[in-house]
Amino acid sequence: MSQEIREVSPTGKAIIAVVLIPTIAALNYVGGVIVEALKAPIWGDTWATILGTFIGGFWVGAAGGFLYNIIMALTVWGLPSWVWGFANVAIAAIAWFMMKMGWTDLKKPMTWVMMIILYGLVYPLFTTAISILVFGGGPLYKPLAAAVYAGVLSSTGNFWLANYVQNAFTEIIDKPISFIISVIIAQRIPKRFVLAK
Repeated sequence: MSQEIREVSPTGKAIIAVVLIPTIAALNYVGGVIVEALKAPIWGDTWATILGTFIGGFWVGAAGGFLYNIIMALTVWGLPSWVWGFANVAIAAIAWFMMKMGWTDLKKPMTWVMMIILYGLVYPLFTTAISILVFGGGPLYKPLAAAVYAGVLSSTGNFWLANYVQNAFTEIIDKPISFIISVIIAQRIPKRFVLAK
């Protein structure tokens, strides 16, 4: 006997969206803890923002990512760090844009090209601006990134460029990994539970 696939009701969709937001925050936290334990030169704490965007849409992904940053600012990083929540909004916006453009198929070269350009080269412009304008810039606490910063600063004397290159160095690795993980997981979610269209 064949089973009929039932569509999730509007109430069910609203519940999924509400549950996704704290789930995104929790999963980002777990990713960040694992990366810190491994002392990897990446962040690992935004992959769930991308995944949440693929499943719930831009606002769900952005809200979950922003919530993660608020929680971290109140508990670990210090209150001024709440501003990094806007970085998660930008990450969700890029994921949403890539999804709308059809650039989420890992078998297509355009996905890889745009993933590297948008997350690895354009997004660091945003994080560099926040880093310098809000926190004064300078080397990241990640040793490899700090070494990149020092090398660029000593060879060029350009403070902005040194900050940008160290951010690009971490993001060009971190965000494509996060994007790939998110695409793989999102492809395995039953379509009836995916709110983003």
